[in-house]
Amino acid sequence: MNISKRERFWFFWERFGIVVFLVVTLAVFAILTKGVVLNLDNVLTVVSRSAQVGIAACGMTFAICAGGFDLSVSSILGLSTCVFAANLANIGLIPATILTLTVGALCGLLNGLVITKLKIQTFVATLSMGMIIKGAALLYTKGSKQLISRDKNPEIKVFSQSITIGSLTVQLVPILMLIAVAVVGYLVYKYTRFGVYSRSIGSFEPAARTSNIPVDRTLIIIFIVTGVTTSIAGLIRTSQLIQGAATLGDGFALEVITATILGGTALSGGKGNIFGSAIGAILLALVGNGLNILGQKDEIQRLAIGLILIVALMICGIRELTLEAKK
Repeated sequence: MNISKRERFWFFWERFGIVVFLVVTLAVFAILTKGVVLNLDNVLTVVSRSAQVGIAACGMTFAICAGGFDLSVSSILGLSTCVFAANLANIGLIPATILTLTVGALCGLLNGLVITKLKIQTFVATLSMGMIIKGAALLYTKGSKQLISRDKNPEIKVFSQSITIGSLTVQLVPILMLIAVAVVGYLVYKYTRFGVYSRSIGSFEPAARTSNIPVDRTLIIIFIVTGVTTSIAGLIRTSQLIQGAATLGDGFALEVITATILGGTALSGGKGNIFGSAIGAILLALVGNGLNILGQKDEIQRLAIGLILIVALMICGIRELTLEAKK
């Protein structure tokens, strides 16, 4: 079978486009910052900072691959930080961690049930659930921050533990957690029935139902996965900031969805890229880091992320139009 140059390009782009984006961005900031961004300690810092978005993006990959997305992850992250921070001192590290992950799973379960049983569109369902979850977090904390005493609870830093290697100091635990979640996510996506079901639902849901694929059950599990991965990110954020607050997740959904789409997951569904989502998160962290070195404010960084999302959506749109034209 003859493969056109256009098809070869998109084949390459789906697999390595995000790497090209990352290399070009790194080169640009290397020039603008006179090489500061290339320092090994800075590179490790960027990867560490990307862990929260990267871990949640691995879960979001399944949601978008199945033809939906989860706008409630911002609120789930905020609630997770509140639950972990409020309970750490009372019940200990492991029980507080399990409780936080359970809360994330329950939020995902509610999302899945609302979407599958009430037949509400994903956008409306997760947007509404996000408002409810954030409201619950504000009620739980009475609108106040949950501060943690590092002296009384030194174990709070376990999810952002720094190690020193020679002259380098890096938060290694978030990096290891990102790698672990990405590897597990890839194996599940690539080699399990759950991964096949997710792709099938995103490709054409009516056909998936006709093929006796348990669509509703799969979708519920997918949203539980997004909830749990977001709660894992919440553990890291609480550990780094030594506090919890309902507002700590504001803007998180935009970053997670941007990283996922940048990574090569088709917004139309049916195709995902777990490792691409993780690399997309690293790219976003690099942009934030580079702009920070250049002295730009947070508003500029958020503007840059929004522009990157637009570019990613444009590329997805061009790809879809190309495929439609071929048909």
